Amino acid sequence: MKAMAGKAIALGFVLILGFPGASRAQKLVVGYSGITAIQAPFWIMNDAGFFKQEGLEANLVYIAASSTMAQAMMAGEVAISTANSQAIVDTGLQGGDLVAVGAIVNFVALYVIAAPEIKSVKDLRGKPVGVTRFGATTDFAMQMFLKKYGLEPVRDVPIIQIGGLPELAAGLSNKSIYAAAMSYPMGLVAQQAGMKMLANLAKEGIPFVHQGLTTTGKFLRERRAQAKSFVRGYGRAVHFMHTRKEESKSIVSRYTKVTDPAMLEGTLQYAYDFVEKIPLVKREAFQVTADEIGKKNPKAKAAKLEQFYDNSLVQELINEGFFTSLWGK
Repeated sequence: MKAMAGKAIALGFVLILGFPGASRAQKLVVGYSGITAIQAPFWIMNDAGFFKQEGLEANLVYIAASSTMAQAMMAGEVAISTANSQAIVDTGLQGGDLVAVGAIVNFVALYVIAAPEIKSVKDLRGKPVGVTRFGATTDFAMQMFLKKYGLEPVRDVPIIQIGGLPELAAGLSNKSIYAAAMSYPMGLVAQQAGMKMLANLAKEGIPFVHQGLTTTGKFLRERRAQAKSFVRGYGRAVHFMHTRKEESKSIVSRYTKVTDPAMLEGTLQYAYDFVEKIPLVKREAFQVTADEIGKKNPKAKAAKLEQFYDNSLVQELINEGFFTSLWGK
């Protein structure tokens, strides 16, 4: 009888371990770095129950700017986040091991919002522009934009580190800055306050992992199954965002505090326009990032791009038919 009981207990453990949903949820801290609709899949994962569906017990936290998020990840305070390609490369060149296992957006998905008196990019010469944090997506985007039109950041156009997107909108309103790279909904808020859209950076041809599914190499090696569960849950959340629009609006409204129907519609459309349905990282996004960083840091020129991203989890899910099961062929 004891032998049979032992076998039954052992079988019970096998069954429990074999079904992630039945096992004890694995805790992890997940970070997002902006109050913007392209973060919506992370919010949906949390609020629509996809973390729990994948057997993950997640604590979702907000940390403004990818550069700050990268520091939290290297300190072991955040396991998976939306950190961008600049933060990943900068950290890697300093000996860190951040890696993008997916891409939410593979190019700069921001708008340059400016004071009404700014008629063209040239009008920004000598006038301060704002970014959330140095090294953040807003900083990279603004610098690339200015350089494209012949203006040297800092020398020709002062750059001020302000804080989050609401602070950028406030800075435009009180004229402490004259332009900023912003996403929706805060870009819409600034426009309603009288600001103007100077440029849509998605049309400027700047490849960049604007938001990544970012973790550490250590986490990927030691907790690969958990990382894959996260990517799978993320895929479900993106599908939910497209197919259950009203529920998605409710979740986006909860995090952005946007309640105006027209603004909420525009905010969600922003996510539809830019978020990848299959989150493969595009190599050229890291190439542009490394090239730009290499102008100041020679180490970037010698670095192998593959150390900064790993598409293997997404590719496994593609091979298993996961994304086809969501979107069809």
